Amino acid sequence: MKIYKDFNYRLREYILKKHGSISAFCRAIGIKYPAQMAPYLKGKSIPGKKLLEQLEKDGADIDWIMHGKRNKVISGLGTHLMTSGYKLEMELITRRLHLLYQQLDETHSTSFDAYAVLNCNLVLDEFTKSFENFLGYNNKDLQGIYFLDLIHPNERAYVHNYVFIENEENTRCEMSSRFKHAHNHYIEVEWSVYGNNIVKKDYKEQKEYIIVARKTSNISIGE
Repeated sequence: MKIYKDFNYRLREYILKKHGSISAFCRAIGIKYPAQMAPYLKGKSIPGKKLLEQLEKDGADIDWIMHGKRNKVISGLGTHLMTSGYKLEMELITRRLHLLYQQLDETHSTSFDAYAVLNCNLVLDEFTKSFENFLGYNNKDLQGIYFLDLIHPNERAYVHNYVFIENEENTRCEMSSRFKHAHNHYIEVEWSVYGNNIVKKDYKEQKEYIIVARKTSNISIGE
């Protein structure tokens, strides 16, 4: 089962993104009763040959659903986030990032310096250590901090409206902004955000955002 870890979350994500609901998915592929999908979506049963064939015919990436590995080559800063669709244990994220680096070595050797997870309220929630090191803060200094407070005051409104409101449906975008360094100056940062609906233990969905970033310059920028 370990080789299929979290397949149920990826399966749910695919279904909801393409069809909007479990019922609509079942109608599209010819499953009479939506309840038949429950064991798969809860991770209690692994999809068999028939369901996998139905998913493939529907356009699903079977390798990604079952193993978390996409068939398509990933390149560019924004697409780093495509392997971080869920708030996972650090071990699993590290494993996926390692796979991502391997893919990037085969393409454009694009890299990033830090990543973090924001909750639905845009608060830095988990995996903040690399982001703290990136901006010169001590460990856990940024945990619980409102993300937009790190953006230059003149750019906050634009970032909030463009990234978290206007771009909500796209779920992923890239931009360059001034971020507040721990030593009270701002540095230019290229960053990307991926919005994802995650499924909680009570099977309720909640929005989260994964941020990856890299410095475009080490030059300090004043207020």
